[in-house]
Amino acid sequence: MKQSKMWVWLLVLSLGALLFASPRVRDVAQEAVYPSANARLWFERTVGVRARAFFSRARQGARNDQLARDVARLQVVEASADALGAEVDRLRAILDFKPSVPGQWIAAPVLSRGGTSAVWQSVRLGKGSLQGVAKGAPAIIPDGVVGRVTDVSPHTCEVMLISDPNSRVACELETPGEGVGTVRGILFGGGSRSADDPHLTLLYVVDPLRLRYLDRDFTPPPRTRVVTSGLGLTFPKGLTIGYLLESKLESNGLSREASVVPAADLTALETVFVLTGGGPHAP
Repeated sequence: MKQSKMWVWLLVLSLGALLFASPRVRDVAQEAVYPSANARLWFERTVGVRARAFFSRARQGARNDQLARDVARLQVVEASADALGAEVDRLRAILDFKPSVPGQWIAAPVLSRGGTSAVWQSVRLGKGSLQGVAKGAPAIIPDGVVGRVTDVSPHTCEVMLISDPNSRVACELETPGEGVGTVRGILFGGGSRSADDPHLTLLYVVDPLRLRYLDRDFTPPPRTRVVTSGLGLTFPKGLTIGYLLESKLESNGLSREASVVPAADLTALETVFVLTGGGPHAP
């Protein structure tokens, strides 16, 4: 058995020496392996290159998908951070808010909204008679007056907004060089847009309020601040209502009427302050 293996190895070595020793035999051997070598090279340069390109694109696509998911997650985190920052700013504004009118003001969350024509005419707040809220109490936010309480339950209350057609507020103008109190009028909710004044449609979602019965001989400039006068025992004196847009003589020619944009954004109410503990608003 050992002798057979030895003869096989001797034969192999002899053939190898013969191949390398004879150029002719070596050329024949190289020509014999050429088709397979050429086929391997072709396969490498065609199929292999395309296969590597395919898998490279697949890996790049997977990486791009992963990057897109990472970007989406970062956008969600950024949006959450922005929302959290806005909420922090809102809460800070609530905590720092000190109404110019003294009294016991409580913060009440907006539970629901009511009204028609895409303009909220009333809101229901999450504070009621158990927290000292009474019918007729004024409701404000840091920007200005919101409305007044028209209905109260133990834990909730209904607030009629100043945009409601039934709303009436005694007001006065902060006239230049004269302060407030010189020119007074009544603010009506549900002001209508003028057909020949289309720019109001572009600037304001809520129709401008109407300030009527102003002095016919006084033409207030635009952006004049409108504040509560304290008359009527509903709203304390000095609360900001809004800003005057324009004025004109009424049809009877006896007084002047002005359009007023509310200082408070009545379509984006979240927390409202209500005056409690009696006062000029109490019935």
